[in-house]
Amino acid sequence: MADLIQRFKASAAPHFVTLSCMQALADGTEKALIFSGFIAEVAGAWCYVTAGHVLRAFDKAVDAGSTFAVWRLGDQTAAQGRFDDTAVPFEFAREEWLVIENEDQGLDYAIIGLHDHFRRQLEAGGVMPLERGSWALPLPSEDAQWVLMGVPSESITYDGVTNLHARFVIVRLFPVAAPALAGARASNQIFARLIDGSEEVVADADGLSGGPVFAVFLNDGVWKYAVIGVQSGWYRQQRLVAFCPWTTFAAELESAIESARKELQNGE
Repeated sequence: MADLIQRFKASAAPHFVTLSCMQALADGTEKALIFSGFIAEVAGAWCYVTAGHVLRAFDKAVDAGSTFAVWRLGDQTAAQGRFDDTAVPFEFAREEWLVIENEDQGLDYAIIGLHDHFRRQLEAGGVMPLERGSWALPLPSEDAQWVLMGVPSESITYDGVTNLHARFVIVRLFPVAAPALAGARASNQIFARLIDGSEEVVADADGLSGGPVFAVFLNDGVWKYAVIGVQSGWYRQQRLVAFCPWTTFAAELESAIESARKELQNGE
């Protein structure tokens, strides 16, 4: 299994991209933040995907007096050191984000289309989008291995000047039924337990929100992988994660983009 995970990492890590920034709180203190996310191609457009509650937390912080600066898209998992861990400067425009987030119902998506300028820089770093052929629906067979990619908050270090680092992890998951606490969220989320031994990889799933969940499976004797969700929730005592299905959301978004393009072409 360790060998399989390493081969999967080599193939799938170029899809994973972090979003980082510096937060200046109302009391004058400064905090470094790193969020998990990934790049997907939807209707031919490169998009950055993370969890909707990440943007909700941003909005609440702004309302409380925080300001944010030095936004970066981190392509280090794809670049593998070729650019001295230098991230891509990113122009964060809150109004350009599509956020579908309802905590009670378990909907938790945030996505933004990337301008060609950012796309070219990410491509130079080796980043590759998850194309439609890598979207999984229905879910692969029961013998598929589930894994979650992300950057746990516990691993973030900042020297207070320029150096900001975090540890990229791949955590194995085991599918489970929805916990009783999930309530109505169970209709829009999928649940999985961190496999025993994951404590050595990550103590807490905080920071993994927005990370992609993949299924790794055999197809005609060949190992393949497909994205199945966007990590959303964490049930700490049970070590369960909740994630929102990717394909249903992406297919709706794809349809909306294509419809909008047709309207533009028809001059409507």
